[in-house]
Amino acid sequence: MNIFEELKGLEKLINDSGSLIPGKGLDKPRAVEIINQIIASLPTELDEAGMVTRQKEAIIDQADKEAARIRNYADEEASTMREIAKRDAAGIISEAEQKAEEMIQETSIVEGANRKSEEIISEAQSESERIILNAQQESARMLDESEQISADRRDGADNYAKEVLYALEERISTILSQVRSGLDLLDDPDESENENITMEQNQ
Repeated sequence: MNIFEELKGLEKLINDSGSLIPGKGLDKPRAVEIINQIIASLPTELDEAGMVTRQKEAIIDQADKEAARIRNYADEEASTMREIAKRDAAGIISEAEQKAEEMIQETSIVEGANRKSEEIISEAQSESERIILNAQQESARMLDESEQISADRRDGADNYAKEVLYALEERISTILSQVRSGLDLLDDPDESENENITMEQNQ
């Protein structure tokens, strides 16, 4: 049974009882009025709590989509950079081999030409490795950045939801306190007159 059914049952119990308990001061119309005010205010509070939860889920969903988009973009860029790096490296090595071959053919000092060609090829391989490493590092940086963006947006959504829900919790606690006062009024009718005066002064 939810809180609405509990309050309706309490209202029925009051209505089904006599207008006044002999020798007691229970103000039945006033008690019913308080219960109806509480019932009327609860849906708004609960609807706001549900709306905040839905907003949080929407923000998180949008953050996930944005992070996925960035990751996909980073993957595509990294793949393109790796392909370009490999192609450039292959071109450098091919050009180095061609120059080395030309040097061997054009010089009579074959040994010196071979040594020079090995140096050129080694330098070309080092350059190609550097290009590929730079592409991999840039890819990793972009992926890290996308993950950080997603985490920041999730944290922001959580903090927003907590702040609003804490405020709603305080408001609902006030309403539940009024319910408890109504129950206490029924449990101890002798105090009803003082309770009614206090409620009227607080309004």
